[in-house]
Amino acid sequence: MGGEGHVIFVDNLWKQYGDKWVLRSVSLSVDKGERIFIMGANGSGKTTFLKILAGLIRPTRGSVKIDCIKPVRECIGFSGHYPLLYPEMTVEENLQFYATLYSIPNFTVDNNIAWESLSLERVRTKKVQQLSYGWRKRVDLARALIHDPPILLLDEAFTGLDEKATTGLYELIKVLSRRGVTVVMTAPRAEREYLELGTRLLALEEGRLRALEG
Repeated sequence: MGGEGHVIFVDNLWKQYGDKWVLRSVSLSVDKGERIFIMGANGSGKTTFLKILAGLIRPTRGSVKIDCIKPVRECIGFSGHYPLLYPEMTVEENLQFYATLYSIPNFTVDNNIAWESLSLERVRTKKVQQLSYGWRKRVDLARALIHDPPILLLDEAFTGLDEKATTGLYELIKVLSRRGVTVVMTAPRAEREYLELGTRLLALEEGRLRALEG
């Protein structure tokens, strides 16, 4: 079974922690530009699944194939529950630092696709440690997009955002999708805005992935 034609191809994925199987025989293929929502309660394995897709942890068995000619770290943007930011640095300094890690020439924060959508100019010079959790999530989304990845993985990205930020992220994801970016997102519940945003809805229950009706 191959992954031809798919940006992401997951085949018979299993993940075990101790004596517990968090993921059981999970298979999934995702095409370019799709917006996949994976629903599941806390502890259902959503974060583990995204981290395996991102190459951050290894499955117990099974395989993940990413259709990208660059190294995986350059193909994927990942934003999780805990923002990967340096608290003692300002918002702008954090993004400049990550731009350096990715060797992005002539980088300015204003050119980041998330900058205006998420109103980040308001906190440009603030240290991350001064920000609320919601603002840190916004900055972390900009960090995840800093290298223009063709695949974006978002773990409960809407959690902690106010109404304005939720709307901004909602529209940003649609823009990214139109540009061909593949977005895989998780959410704890099937709320209406998620149902409208996702091109495909899935549920992760007892370690197994199943399709949800739209």
